[in-house]
Amino acid sequence: MVIAGLALAACDVGTPAPIVPSAPAATAATIPAASTAAAPPPRRPGAYANIDPSDDEVPGPPDVLPDCDEQLAAAGVTFRHASLPVHRERKLVCGAPQVVIYERGPGKIAYEPAPLLTCPMALALASFEHIVQEQAALVFSSAVVRIEQLGTYNCREMAAFPGWVSEHSYANAIDLARFTLRNGVTIDVQRDFDKGPGTPARKAGMFLRSVSQRAFDEEVFSHVLTPFFDANHRNHFHVDLARYRGDGTRPDA
Repeated sequence: MVIAGLALAACDVGTPAPIVPSAPAATAATIPAASTAAAPPPRRPGAYANIDPSDDEVPGPPDVLPDCDEQLAAAGVTFRHASLPVHRERKLVCGAPQVVIYERGPGKIAYEPAPLLTCPMALALASFEHIVQEQAALVFSSAVVRIEQLGTYNCREMAAFPGWVSEHSYANAIDLARFTLRNGVTIDVQRDFDKGPGTPARKAGMFLRSVSQRAFDEEVFSHVLTPFFDANHRNHFHVDLARYRGDGTRPDA
């Protein structure tokens, strides 16, 4: 598991920057020629994870998307506008300038309760629904009709890393606990997640392993934290769009 740039996510808490040895001075012999590499290909539709290393040290709510409504409509999301003013609470800056109530997405999944999310997170959740339904069809020959979530907005520091701001402080995260199929079968993270190093033996474990790993590998979310990550995530998947990446979907090396 890698949490890139995690120590840099503190919000106004005075964490000192790490000391990094200075690089040797460049000489004419060491200065590389100008790169002629082609620009990277455009990202695939549905990939919303932040992959820009230049902003890892910038905690705070995500920027406003001027065409948020249009993007959500194109993604098949039914939503309502909401308000979560940016404010200071104790030593944290919380809230977000642009949030919505996510009512229904392209996967036709009901959420209990309907989540309050930043616009980018709403778009990422819509993308995640495609993965959920693809894996449900593959593993169960059925569809997910309901997801129970444990919360989105909560102005606080990270439970596992006191001193660092949580993406929940911006409604830029959601905790997913249970998935219910059309036939009434429920896949519960706490009960069904298989923490063994090999392929899960049961279908529920296979489903949970596959949707979490695809959500990270396909860059839908910046972070995907599962029971592999720590005991705080024993009963849910935490997914967010932080400005740095973290993979909590695999057993310890």
